[in-house]
Amino acid sequence: MKLLFVEDNVKLGAAAVRALERLGFSVDLFGTVEDGWHAWRCSAYDALILDIMLEEENGLELLARGRSTGLSTPALVLTALGSIPERIEGLNAGADDYMVKPFAVEELAARLRALGRRPASLLDPVLRFGDVAFDPGVRELEVGGRRASLSRAEGMVLERFLRAQGRIVTKEQLGESLHALAAEFTENSIQIHVHRVRRKLDKLSSAVSIRALRGIGYLLISGGEA
Repeated sequence: MKLLFVEDNVKLGAAAVRALERLGFSVDLFGTVEDGWHAWRCSAYDALILDIMLEEENGLELLARGRSTGLSTPALVLTALGSIPERIEGLNAGADDYMVKPFAVEELAARLRALGRRPASLLDPVLRFGDVAFDPGVRELEVGGRRASLSRAEGMVLERFLRAQGRIVTKEQLGESLHALAAEFTENSIQIHVHRVRRKLDKLSSAVSIRALRGIGYLLISGGEA
């Protein structure tokens, strides 16, 4: 994978680049939004790593600029604070994932590889995650040869989780998916549909589960993930 890394901490950036290159990545490192923007426009990257708190700039400005011009490169944002408002701000600006500093390079590499798999997963008519396979066309959930049918609302919820591929799904995003079924979905009704999907996963003895993140949304996890 070819990565664009925007980070103004010289020591951290250089150390992360060395570690990522040892793991097989190719990394272009830049220290400012303008340099990163020029590189993003002129080169093809498989993923973007972006520090939010640059010394004199907000890194999210780069992400917002790219998204507004149609650049869809998967983006992972780094934040030192990790507060809920910061994470929400990053996701709303177009980030696909985030990590809080300090971080383990091995986890960063795993998340980047997951982002790199996203395009292929979006083209597959059957969505897969862990031991789950879901065909949104017929709304059939399969785990280890066992099957269950989902309602239209349940199917929309599970599809949103599976297309996120282990990234956070906010309640607002779930509401957008369910909007076609009713004029407005309340937080309570969203929780009901998430609970019903959880029950069907449990009934099929799936290792995949849905974790609630208070104040943020939900995260689909598999097996012994933390």
